[in-house]
Amino acid sequence: MNRTSGVSFARDAAVATAVLAGVYGLGYGVQFQPFQLPTYLLIVGFDALEVAFGSAGAGYDVLFAAYLVGLGVVGAAIARTVRENSKATDLAWWRLGAASALALVGVISLLFALSVLANGVQVTPVLVAGGAGVALLALAAWVGDVVRVAVRPTR
Repeated sequence: MNRTSGVSFARDAAVATAVLAGVYGLGYGVQFQPFQLPTYLLIVGFDALEVAFGSAGAGYDVLFAAYLVGLGVVGAAIARTVRENSKATDLAWWRLGAASALALVGVISLLFALSVLANGVQVTPVLVAGGAGVALLALAAWVGDVVRVAVRPTR
């Protein structure tokens, strides 16, 4: 690994972590329920880890912050893979980190929807979480320039 790829990995991890922290903060700052759903999904993802490894107890805040940083590192790994396999060279440096963070929340949402579907008969949470997951993955694809959507008319 050369110095440039190490810098881009660290930068992608920082961007992805900042986006995840922003998504988490959005749920507390905006009292509009659709914007609170991604925050809830991040908490559900952490709670699943707590079930697997035991309660965080008094260190919940520190471990949750470490969870967000860990997701940011996973997002950076996704961004690196996409960057290495992409033919696009005109993409802004921050976009892949942001797209990978949004995609991670989308995947968490879809996993939550599958979990609810497998464990119960409630359809509404499955539809809400599944719809949010698809929407977040679509947003990630747009931000990461996987899918191009013409916002302005071309000349």
